[in-house]
Amino acid sequence: MSPPESPDAEPIDADTIRETVRLVLAFTSSPLDLEAMTGLHETLRGHVALLLPGARDDADRLWRGGTTWYQRAARLDGIGRQSEQSLPTDPFAALVQVQLLARDTEWLLGQQTGLPGGAPQGCPTAESV
Repeated sequence: MSPPESPDAEPIDADTIRETVRLVLAFTSSPLDLEAMTGLHETLRGHVALLLPGARDDADRLWRGGTTWYQRAARLDGIGRQSEQSLPTDPFAALVQVQLLARDTEWLLGQQTGLPGGAPQGCPTAESV
């Protein structure tokens, strides 16, 4: 997957996304700060909104009869649903949700080709099967 080509598309800042994920995964101190988690949750939702379309485009290039496509499509659908959920008011439940979304964001970033640490260009496509 390559960075967005549309002039209106927001560029992918991998370092900022990685820093947000790092902050969330390090967020385990007590007492749990629901306000801080709410801000991180909104930031992660923005990162997911930026990364998800390109990941879906890449999945659409896979052979739709294969398990790779099915697994990728299912994971992307799950990430989309998770990012749309509102943050629970219980601090521990909010922490779990934010950390899961951070891991999904990290996985999405790892799927990006053309970015440092992104996926290699050699993913199987419908044309190569």
